[in-house]
Amino acid sequence: MIEIVVTLVTYQRVIELLAVGITILILLSSLDDLFVDIWYWARNFYRWFWIRARYPRLTAEALDAKEERPIAIMVPAWKESEVIQAMLTTSNALIRYANYRIFVGVYQNDAETMAEVRAAMARFPNVSMSVVPRDGPTSKADCLNVVLADILAHERDTGTRFIGIALHDSEDVIHPYELKLFNYLLDRMDLVQLPVYSFPRGLHQLVAGTYMDEFAEWHSKDLVVRESMTGVVPCAGVAACFSHRAIDALRAERSGEVFSTTSLTEDYDIAFRLAGMGMREIFVRFPISLVVESVGPDGLPRITRRNMPIATREFFPEDFRAAYRQRARWLLGIAFQGWTQHGWEGNWGSKYFFLRDRKGLLTAPGAILAYFIMFSLVVLHGLFQLLPEVNRPPYVLLDTENYRTLLVLNLILLGNRLVQRTFFTARIYGVTQGLMAGPRMVVSNLLNFFATLRAAFIFSRHKATGKPIVWDKTTHSYPFQIGQALKPAE
Repeated sequence: MIEIVVTLVTYQRVIELLAVGITILILLSSLDDLFVDIWYWARNFYRWFWIRARYPRLTAEALDAKEERPIAIMVPAWKESEVIQAMLTTSNALIRYANYRIFVGVYQNDAETMAEVRAAMARFPNVSMSVVPRDGPTSKADCLNVVLADILAHERDTGTRFIGIALHDSEDVIHPYELKLFNYLLDRMDLVQLPVYSFPRGLHQLVAGTYMDEFAEWHSKDLVVRESMTGVVPCAGVAACFSHRAIDALRAERSGEVFSTTSLTEDYDIAFRLAGMGMREIFVRFPISLVVESVGPDGLPRITRRNMPIATREFFPEDFRAAYRQRARWLLGIAFQGWTQHGWEGNWGSKYFFLRDRKGLLTAPGAILAYFIMFSLVVLHGLFQLLPEVNRPPYVLLDTENYRTLLVLNLILLGNRLVQRTFFTARIYGVTQGLMAGPRMVVSNLLNFFATLRAAFIFSRHKATGKPIVWDKTTHSYPFQIGQALKPAE
């Protein structure tokens, strides 16, 4: 009996040490998040009460009045036969812009996707197909480089010069006014990034719901703060457009390789290369009034008018394994490869956001360790209740004023975190979904933990063996009935 008690006391001391360490880690991470929150709201108040009071706001009428110039859209596709034709059909139905052409990149060993793209080409003369002369998958960047070469060849053959080259994936639903906004901004901007949001998901779809919460906050707040602090807007790989002068500069920099084939997140990499050349980048959240037609739960038509940002919307994974594998790919490119390729370059703001990009390598496992510590403390407390009160061991580290102060601070900062996440989710998806953002944070922590483990394993194996990291794509779904769902307001 004495040996068991000694073992439990030793375990208690270890858990106490871990608890103090994790509490400090959570405090530092929460203060980091609080700083971004304060910056965002201070910036917003300044813009509301100073900038907007003195300068007229951009209007949809101004976008419509701008002369349409040619824009190319690149869509890399590997094993996308189930969605690519629907995406191309929907894009041609939705986009309120005539002067554009879609270039789809496929692989020579992906006959199903090639057949779907050819079927779309037979219906839409503004769709072209570029075939990667290698078996796939290689990397998304490799596919994009082939597509871009075909775009430049098209310019030479037809005498057309695209003012901008946009990026999209095969699961994207492009906003009707997206190209109009690109057309308006590309005279003075070299990289334009628009928000990316998930389509609404059911309350029971907890995994898919995490994307609603995270992208609602990231693409409404975090990217805004990053742009204002650093002048760099990490490209999301979709809903983004490069000016032709930016593409020309990137080609000249690396002997024709615009997208880095050594990175899984070539979009993240390219934003820093452009910033280093002095190119101008902007993140734009521009609301526009739309009439949304849908079918309600009763099967009857439902028509609502909403003031919605010009943004790309898509379905993100609802399967747990698919979700953490996708996040692992992002983590590989942004945290591991980004650290290797970019280090801590740039001004203090850039260094700060590099730290934010990479802190998940600690906080993701730290969150799971925190759950384990809480569980252990509950179990220990229950077991010690079986002992006589006089024999119950005290908490040397946790039962102190300093530790209680740390816990109170963390509780307050957790409350702020919940309020922020709830607000940004509710602003896009409604109050009910906003209230689910808190519980879904637990699911996010689990996904990020498994993603970190997978990313660390793949990167370590790559470093040890030299084995290349290939395109680990996500299986996509598409809202097939969306083609007539969005109509611009009169």
